[in-house]
Amino acid sequence: MKKSEVHKYQCFLIVVLIFLLSGCASLDKARSLHQAGKDAEALEMAQKYLDDGEDTGVRIAAANLIGKIGGNRAGEILMPVLDDAVIPVKNAAIRNIGVIKYSPASEKLIDIAIDAKGETIEELGKAIRKIGTPATDLLAKKYSSSGNSGNREKYKELILEVGPSMTENIIKNLAGKSYFENRANFEILIAFRSSKVAFWLLNDIDNEEVGEMISEGLMKLGSLAVNDVIAELEKRKKRPRDVTAKERLIKVLGGIKSRKAAPILEELTKDDSNRVRDAADFALKQIRGF
Repeated sequence: MKKSEVHKYQCFLIVVLIFLLSGCASLDKARSLHQAGKDAEALEMAQKYLDDGEDTGVRIAAANLIGKIGGNRAGEILMPVLDDAVIPVKNAAIRNIGVIKYSPASEKLIDIAIDAKGETIEELGKAIRKIGTPATDLLAKKYSSSGNSGNREKYKELILEVGPSMTENIIKNLAGKSYFENRANFEILIAFRSSKVAFWLLNDIDNEEVGEMISEGLMKLGSLAVNDVIAELEKRKKRPRDVTAKERLIKVLGGIKSRKAAPILEELTKDDSNRVRDAADFALKQIRGF
């Protein structure tokens, strides 16, 4: 590299360093204003570096400071940044809207998920979880009304990122629908490891079309399904017409290998039905290992 080129490169680095230091120094001043209780001035200064800064690191630091200051004004400042082309800055805005629990951003956060990937989806899930009911209710509503549209899978992905705090919302969607209509809902609840999903699955254990799938879903729930399945077997153990349902329930307990189920399975080894007796014997072997 020629001396003139080296000199130009050194000058460039000096300019960049000066810019970074000036940005950090200004943010330090904004932090000092915040510590002094002058939040309006601190927000105004931080907003300048969030909106107009050229350095990604400085902009992220500004978003973090705005989130730390908090309040509705902070949420208003961060909202436009949700459309930012610089993904790390956009993610910082999402994250800090969650910190603030700024509920007016709920719809925008959910809409972003349609085209979001990777870390952005993760940050959206965390933010919606922190905002709570206003955001989770809206997400459940959009998911429920999305039908078979392409958006449905993205809403489902976001729900899974939000996590078990969405359980009640999903359970509300189950009533009055067939297993096929609820299949995606059950997949979500099973992924959440929700104990309440067993109750709903058991409503369709007699269904010839989906009964076997219900059994598989209950097995995936594992120990969370055991008490409900045992209770269902207790209700049915003296009903000769319930042979198929009893077989399915016994299969679940054997598949889970629940020792808690041993007493009722031993009773069912004396059932009037050969099929039920055989199923109970096999389930006990699965549980005991012999």
